[in-house]
Amino acid sequence: MMSIKKTRTAAPVSRSRLHRAILAAGLAIVIDPVVAQAADVSIGVVSNGLIVDSVYTAADLAKKQGLDVKVVEFTDWVLPNTAVVNGDIDINYFQHEPFLNAAETARDFDLVPLAYGVEGLIGIYSKKITSFDEIKTGDRIGVADDPVNQGRGLQLLQQAGLIKLPEGIGFKASVHDVLDNPKKLEFVELGGPQLPRAIDDLTAIVSYPHYIKASGVMDPAAALLFDRDQTHAFALRFVVHPDKVENPYVRKFIRLYQDAPEVKQSLKDAFGNPTLYKLAWEDFPPLEVPE
Repeated sequence: MMSIKKTRTAAPVSRSRLHRAILAAGLAIVIDPVVAQAADVSIGVVSNGLIVDSVYTAADLAKKQGLDVKVVEFTDWVLPNTAVVNGDIDINYFQHEPFLNAAETARDFDLVPLAYGVEGLIGIYSKKITSFDEIKTGDRIGVADDPVNQGRGLQLLQQAGLIKLPEGIGFKASVHDVLDNPKKLEFVELGGPQLPRAIDDLTAIVSYPHYIKASGVMDPAAALLFDRDQTHAFALRFVVHPDKVENPYVRKFIRLYQDAPEVKQSLKDAFGNPTLYKLAWEDFPPLEVPE
């Protein structure tokens, strides 16, 4: 993927528009000469998510502490894990643990969800209807094409009374598991980040508020229905290779992200509505960082 080195020291108010225009971006920072070993950390994010600016904010703060951080942007949900497996980046920050588990099974690799990040809701969005009663026979509904997020979305469609799934199947459900579909809905499977772009062509989509807001297609708080999970199972995780679990620079950067008021403000600015996300890490003991 193409990368661009940035040397400006002050974090701009928002870089999201620039980020969506390029495939990857990096920060090249000069490390404090008192640090004996280069403290390089690289972290991968998905370009059109609302957490992107918060990661760049943390990278700017890390520079002031002598930590050289490169942020790499990806446009899909596959390459960030491949990059960690191959050692191209140290951390990725875009997925929840059920998604990671499914990816590990499908691709036969081993990664570690080291720490919790932001937890977003999932909702059913539409620009064509204002209630589920308006859905007609044969309408098309957009769902994620990956196993876990598709299953979570189907659970929400079941909660809305549109379909019926096998009892106990949970987020492992796929479109092939639907037992009852009285409206004969057609499910259109798309990559998660691409779903908002299809909202004008579909009756409704199941998507995350951060992708809705980043795409600008509608108000992310205006979902017909939200799923509010209380287990933190769907919180984003900072994921690393097993060899990086004890890396002090990786841990320092993650802890800085979690502790910095500037990062929390960046997230607040990005999401706009505090009801659309949680700081999942606040419900767990702080990540230990070696002295």
